[in-house]
Amino acid sequence: MPPKCLVRGNISTFLLPNSSLVNATIPDRGGPRRDAKLPYPLEVFESRERQRPPSVADVIQALARQFLGDVEPGSRLPTVRALASQHSSSNSSVHAAIGRLEQGGAIEIETRGRAGAFLVRRSIDRLWAMMDAGPVVIAHPLASSARYEALATAIKQMMTNAGLDVILMFVRGSRQRLQAVREGRCHLAAMSCFAATELRSADDAVVTELLPNSYNTGHRVFYTPGADSARPLRVVVDRHSADQQLLTTLEFGEAGVLTLPAMTAQIARMLESGEADAAVWTIDEMQSRWPAGVLDRPLSPAVRERIGDRDTRAVLVGKSVDASVLRAVCEALDPTQVERIQLDVMAGRTVPEY
Repeated sequence: MPPKCLVRGNISTFLLPNSSLVNATIPDRGGPRRDAKLPYPLEVFESRERQRPPSVADVIQALARQFLGDVEPGSRLPTVRALASQHSSSNSSVHAAIGRLEQGGAIEIETRGRAGAFLVRRSIDRLWAMMDAGPVVIAHPLASSARYEALATAIKQMMTNAGLDVILMFVRGSRQRLQAVREGRCHLAAMSCFAATELRSADDAVVTELLPNSYNTGHRVFYTPGADSARPLRVVVDRHSADQQLLTTLEFGEAGVLTLPAMTAQIARMLESGEADAAVWTIDEMQSRWPAGVLDRPLSPAVRERIGDRDTRAVLVGKSVDASVLRAVCEALDPTQVERIQLDVMAGRTVPEY
């Protein structure tokens, strides 16, 4: 006699002739049901969706990323069969995707008989567009100094001239900018080389580095006339600024120091009013608001030797997994040209525009 099927709600329970259950629960007569141990793996009942093969649009995006990040002009290309295997696609889809990239002006390929196919030329802006990654989003420091304004102008102008759609988002603090990269809210973050060295992990990569004085012209110690005799020494620390916080720790240590949490924009006022005795900050930002009577000196030789000019160099940081693609995108930023634009902006010859 075949097993009978009892339907309870939407659950079918199969019973053998002796009323023992095969696939669900065993009813206790006169009491609650108890779970039965299945004699076969639970995976038998799990539904598995079939994975669809990548569409031509998917392959176009994948190949655009590959040509942008991994294949230099002049390089021999993998065979169509190899590319199809690499991207879990078909030869026809790869053929179609390469054709679309060529038609769109993103790449130019030359076939050299038995030697194979070679990438003759690539268009970085068109490859980026065909990756469907949207605009290049860069987290930039607040425009709190003429030099930051000039840096933003240079980055926006040069990348736009290279055909890239660029959006600058202004975020206070290098830690917050780096976090924006890690969370995928932007592709790149601008900060000092010193901050990048101290903050980045294996998941972060410096993709381009600019010349000295591209970020600022250096840090100094600003202090009141009575600072030498102050006990404890009251030092302003902005915990949002990795440069300022780290350099303050290196310069003053912790012994005999009382740290006063505040924003860097408050440093000048706090020194002028006598609320603080000293602070480490940039020359650029203090020049526009330097209070009368506030003195300054260089960082100690030990600190300056340790950091070199890293606090003055601007870098762009992105995700390590995207580093090769982002380096290609940042080829538009020639350091000498960035410096020229910055000087023109600060001299008033170019209007800041970002």
